[in-house]
Amino acid sequence: MTEERKIKVLCVEDEKDIRDNMVEILRDEGFEVVEAENGKQGFDVFLQQKPDVVISDIMMPELDGYSLLNLIRENKNIRNNNVPFIFLSALGQKENVIKGVGLSANDYLVKPVDFDLMIAKIREKTSNASRVAESQGRTIKNIKEQITVTLPANVFAYLDVITQVSEILKQEPHGPLPHRKYLEDFDKIHINALKLRASINNSLDESVIDYKLNAEEEILPLFTFLSELISGLSDKFKNRIELEKDGDENLSTRIKIDRLTLLDSLRKIFAGMFKADPEASINVRLMRDHLDQMLIIFYLKPEGKNPGGKNPEKNADLRSSINDQEVSKILDQQSCRFEISEGNAAILTIPSHRSIF
Repeated sequence: MTEERKIKVLCVEDEKDIRDNMVEILRDEGFEVVEAENGKQGFDVFLQQKPDVVISDIMMPELDGYSLLNLIRENKNIRNNNVPFIFLSALGQKENVIKGVGLSANDYLVKPVDFDLMIAKIREKTSNASRVAESQGRTIKNIKEQITVTLPANVFAYLDVITQVSEILKQEPHGPLPHRKYLEDFDKIHINALKLRASINNSLDESVIDYKLNAEEEILPLFTFLSELISGLSDKFKNRIELEKDGDENLSTRIKIDRLTLLDSLRKIFAGMFKADPEASINVRLMRDHLDQMLIIFYLKPEGKNPGGKNPEKNADLRSSINDQEVSKILDQQSCRFEISEGNAAILTIPSHRSIF
């Protein structure tokens, strides 16, 4: 079992007795502690040790606490903007608190130190910072994954033509230059180079980038996403949902979409179908239509009924049990469609521009 990493605290205090007391108490509480006797030394230790939280006195020689905080926040490393910083001072005046907050300090403790309060603040601030860092990490990872699909696929097709024709020309396939047939090959290179330039310029347009890079959206393996959603349901429901594996293509299909929007709509669809017939099972199938749209087809199979037959009574129940207008409104945000068809079936359509080929 992996040992939990200790929270690392940097104590910056010029009065040795106070600093030693703080370090001892914090270490007894299970923290890893590094220390410095002024702001200048504190900044060096900060860069070397990368602490999770800083507790610093304000009035110190060489470099005071305000200047130390300013140096940390102005450093180009993004992480430094998220490290909690707690001021420690005998000065409890309002103006000192305001100045610290203005420099983006996270909290303020007044001497003599209430160590129980200090420990509680350290745990609270580091916990909040961890959540922020995790959220930022997910956003950055998401954007990195999306960057791989910003350039259109035909960029590489044009580049392949240029590369291949150039290689052939080096071998003088039509005999020594000049030769009229070379003009055709030169035209191919020229035309594809123009197409390549236009395609790259179009993909770098600000509006196109805004559309293609969306922090709210993720690239999801669709079959895996559905499998995980179903497996997360209670046994009462997940054992009655069959997700078909219809070929390797559907297993590898990826889409770019807002996870929460898709999740919300799928949950409403499943809930409505089970409401229509609490004893029925649901067959879920993925397929791609002639327009390269991904279809998620839900088929309600009533208990004891002929799965292949139509049952108008049950179909009416399905329509009344699923609020298709509500589901459609949710999916409209992602340009997706939802409809209830004949034969106890419902279809969720994901447009081709959301598919990653």
